[in-house]
Amino acid sequence: MMYPHEKSGGKLSAVKLKINNFFATKNAVLKSKIGNFFAVLKKNIFHDKKKRVIFFTLVSLFFITLVLRAFRPAKLFVRVSDALYESYKAEFEAVQSEKISFRFIKESENMRLPFFGAVPVTIGRISAKTEVQLAKEAQSENEVYYLLSETELLPSVKADFTSGGTEASSLLSPDVSVSFSDAASMPEGNRALPADGVYAGSEDYPLSVKRYAVCVSYDKRYADELEKFCKSVFAPKSASSCETLFVASVGDIMVARGVQEILIGRTDGLETVFGDTLSVLQKNDITIGNLEGVVTSSKNNAVKTYTFRFDERVLPHLKEAGFDYLMQANNHAYDFGEEGFKDTLAAFEKYGIPTSGAGRNADDAKKFYRKTVGDTTFAIISCGAFPVERSGFNGKTTATATDTRAGILWQSDELLESVKKEKDAGAFVIVNVHGGEEYRFTPTQSQRRLYEALCSAGADVVFGSHPHVLQPIEWYGKSLIVYSLGNFLFNGMEGMPGATDSEIVRLGIVDKRIAYCEIYKAELKGKTVSLKRHTDAVK
Repeated sequence: MMYPHEKSGGKLSAVKLKINNFFATKNAVLKSKIGNFFAVLKKNIFHDKKKRVIFFTLVSLFFITLVLRAFRPAKLFVRVSDALYESYKAEFEAVQSEKISFRFIKESENMRLPFFGAVPVTIGRISAKTEVQLAKEAQSENEVYYLLSETELLPSVKADFTSGGTEASSLLSPDVSVSFSDAASMPEGNRALPADGVYAGSEDYPLSVKRYAVCVSYDKRYADELEKFCKSVFAPKSASSCETLFVASVGDIMVARGVQEILIGRTDGLETVFGDTLSVLQKNDITIGNLEGVVTSSKNNAVKTYTFRFDERVLPHLKEAGFDYLMQANNHAYDFGEEGFKDTLAAFEKYGIPTSGAGRNADDAKKFYRKTVGDTTFAIISCGAFPVERSGFNGKTTATATDTRAGILWQSDELLESVKKEKDAGAFVIVNVHGGEEYRFTPTQSQRRLYEALCSAGADVVFGSHPHVLQPIEWYGKSLIVYSLGNFLFNGMEGMPGATDSEIVRLGIVDKRIAYCEIYKAELKGKTVSLKRHTDAVK
């Protein structure tokens, strides 16, 4: 009798026996074939001296070839993305002649493997990579990033400056269309929006698209050499980040009727008069105001309905408020004749307050005020274009500068040519015009023609004053026209409809183009002005 495990063991032994028999048969066949091979060699070659020499020569050559191929030198390569190679072709080709351990080759090129030549070995790679700050990718330990360029994307929407705007331009509308582009490609008629309250060009701006050259070394022995080359070629000198520069403008400023006494005589005078508007006025690269009146002690006032004069001690307070350009090309520049006008120019020079469109002669009045901030040069000019007053005062004939008389610049074709020259020279051109009709809420046809002509000539923005009330803001191509900024600080206007409504127009300039447009509504209350509604942008 057999037990189950004994039966199972018997089956396994039979399988093992079959396997052993299979390999034994194969080994026998292999031995037979090897024996037959050597038998053939012995019979056909080893007994023939000539054949024997040829055989051993071939065998020797075979082994020599194996040895030579085994000990071939390495030819080191760094592979470079085609686009980067073409962009920096001169640098890559120049370094090939230098004594460096490796050579550069485009990614698209095939490295041929020669039979006896040096073996090509890739010891590193240089590739281009684009990264959005919002979606940064993790970097490998051996990757070194070199910034090549930086483009900031600006979200923008249609800028509708009509009262209340439209549904299409409202940020609360589900139909609002938001575009993303750099400043140069921003659609006409759009205004950019800050991203999380941050403007383009700021260090922590979140919509920055950066292009890098990424260098990776696969062999530590050559890492320092590759890094040295990459630093010399891809240094951030070629990267350019935009910046936002701010220009703000307000309407008419008249500091008589008790205003200057507060500014000069009280320690809290600045805060009392300007209130919360200081937070807007003081944070710009250029803040412009129109000073309605002259800085003089003369008492020889002109025959006019209203004449205004100010104490020169008020000027430092206006500077402290944020104004670093004051317009004088207005209908009050000659309130105290040429004497008062010259006194004003002298006071501006004394306190370092720039102006233009006003000078001691015609050539002086034609000069632009220029201010360079970063890579942008601002060219600012002011001119008169106001109608004859009811009192008979004619600014064109009475206050315009001539070769022998100090005075203001008047609108002319020559001014249009000057604007064009400044624009052709690469400046951001600002023109301040004192024109239009007083207390009229819409611009006249002649006003429109002049302001549009200035934009066609190259003005990036035209700021208007004189009507004493607000008038529309409109795009003209990529240029902006503010037909009238109204009054900003003008005591005694309470009885005139609309004359106490004011605004500060603040423009963010990116790449020499208006990108941001912010309007801060303000209100006059006697001797003071304050923000009516503090908004970051037009709704």
